[in-house]
Amino acid sequence: MADDEQASSVPQPLTTEQLVTHRRPSDPQISPDGERIAFTLRPVSKEKEHPESAIWVVSFAGGEPRQFTAGQWDDEEPRWSPDGRRLAFLSDRAERGKKSVYIMPADGGEARRVFDQQGDMEQLSWSPDGRFLAVLFTDPETEEEKKRKEERDDARVWDTDYKYQRLWVIDVEAGTAKAVSPEGRQVWTYAWSPDGERLALNLTPTPRIDDIFLENEVVIVPRAGGDPTPVFRQIGMAEHLTWSQDGKYLAYRARAGRVVHGDYVYRIPVEGGEPVCLTPGYDGTSEALWPLGRDALLMVADEGVNMTLYRLSWEGERERLLAGEPLGTFAPVATADASGQRIAVVWEDARHAPDVWVLSRDDISPALQRRTHFNPELEAAALGELEIVRWESDPGVEVEGLLFKPVGYQEGQRYPLVVQIHGGPTWLWTNQFAATWHEWAHALAGRGYAVLMPNPRGSTGRGPEYSNALFGDVGGCEYRDIMAGVDYLIERGIADPERLGVGGWSWGGYMTAWIVSQTTRFKAAVMGAGLPNMISDNGLGDIPSANLSYFETSPYHDPEPYFERSAIRYIRNATTPTLILHGEEDRRVAMAQGQEMYVALRTLGVETQFVTYPREGHSIQERKHQVDLIDRVIGWFDRHLRPEQTG
Repeated sequence: MADDEQASSVPQPLTTEQLVTHRRPSDPQISPDGERIAFTLRPVSKEKEHPESAIWVVSFAGGEPRQFTAGQWDDEEPRWSPDGRRLAFLSDRAERGKKSVYIMPADGGEARRVFDQQGDMEQLSWSPDGRFLAVLFTDPETEEEKKRKEERDDARVWDTDYKYQRLWVIDVEAGTAKAVSPEGRQVWTYAWSPDGERLALNLTPTPRIDDIFLENEVVIVPRAGGDPTPVFRQIGMAEHLTWSQDGKYLAYRARAGRVVHGDYVYRIPVEGGEPVCLTPGYDGTSEALWPLGRDALLMVADEGVNMTLYRLSWEGERERLLAGEPLGTFAPVATADASGQRIAVVWEDARHAPDVWVLSRDDISPALQRRTHFNPELEAAALGELEIVRWESDPGVEVEGLLFKPVGYQEGQRYPLVVQIHGGPTWLWTNQFAATWHEWAHALAGRGYAVLMPNPRGSTGRGPEYSNALFGDVGGCEYRDIMAGVDYLIERGIADPERLGVGGWSWGGYMTAWIVSQTTRFKAAVMGAGLPNMISDNGLGDIPSANLSYFETSPYHDPEPYFERSAIRYIRNATTPTLILHGEEDRRVAMAQGQEMYVALRTLGVETQFVTYPREGHSIQERKHQVDLIDRVIGWFDRHLRPEQTG
């Protein structure tokens, strides 16, 4: 074999081009008879003004998947009719950027539009009898509003003239539609009753996303519209509302402690009464809830850094559906056929990119079986080996994380270490194919870095006590947990203590800013969409009430706890060269937070660079922006941790 041929056969690290151009499936929907799975296939980046995606279908038994829609528009949310003969979906094919509802025969053909409205839509679903479709539709601009905008007579008065997301019901055959949710109320999620005559809705007084951290109300409305019947109120959303088949109960996910996050599953009578927890004492985290046949629930759950599936009865009995220990990561959407025996998911782990997998409960030892393979070139690349690591932080506190070893790792050799911290903070890193603009592990491991992705206290997957540990100690226990993980890898002889880097996005950006204000041990940092000032961020972001999960009260009542845990208070101690990245249209963490950190470091003479991305929000979508971000992250760490690579 020639030298160049031999070299080409050796796996190479993932390129930036591969990271930003591959496609990933999502939203797997199994047909009622369990024979086919429809799903959305979407590029990981956006090249044009509007996103593009296509609906695909694959057989449960295996075979080549086939493209169901052309992919020239943004086609998503495929939904099988109860008889399996039709597939409804959302698409902006009539006007780019504005969705409407379409139906196609399940075997293909022309799409028929069944809703004369178009705009922002989501959560499409059939009624159990197949006669109706429901969808959440945000009130569009009025003609008067359009005219005022054209005439530039468009002064805005904040917190007035809301555009509510309301529930519409479409009569498929008659071609008529009606808004059935109460006027002046925001619908965040809903569920059909088994008889198709009623719908359960989760409502808030305004469409501000901040409302989901305050009091929410669940009501029942008739399919044809009418006065809502209250069921219950609670702090936070009733997520993944699901009816029992007898129509007597609703199941949902809700908080189990102070933190507003759906840790546990509850059941409540539709006619009113007290909720009953179906997962008391569960030491994992419920992440999603779906119907499983006629008599049970399908629960997607985090358990440490891995995920699993459970059959959850309406009495609270849990049965693991997969043989063996949990391994890998499930996307939140998992669907079962009408019998509850066949299940479709999107699954991934550190070696397998996300794809559609299936599970049959009829098997003696149920295991996942792959049904698509969209990115073989990614899996064939030189990837870092994953090790699940655990270490002790404070006495008696065990912390878990993912260690991606550098490609070509040799025991006894020290490597530059990058610690990438997750967002949230009520979130976690799981056993995943970490290769996007947002997850850097495989890209860095292919270039000689060890990468630690820790789940410090405040993370999910370890039960409510662990995820609620930040209350009154924001930045404190997290910092100790992360630094203990760094020391653990130094003690093992893996991390070079003179070549440490840290970075993260969103709350990971907050922790990055906090860390460089608390220690000089790191030689490079990347703060993505981070917040160095907890007080100013509370007034600039769109979810200030989320802070009440972690602080006793607002900064306007008592600013000192917020300032005490703000990097900006201690920024004079910082010496770490810091790259700051931010979307210019970010509403979750305002770009001003990145600017505040940049000006502080620049004023203090600390090496820094501030890069902002036009049109981008809290996540980075456009292809060229993703390319720029990935190259900058790698370049920044190379420059400061591996200067020999940069000349």
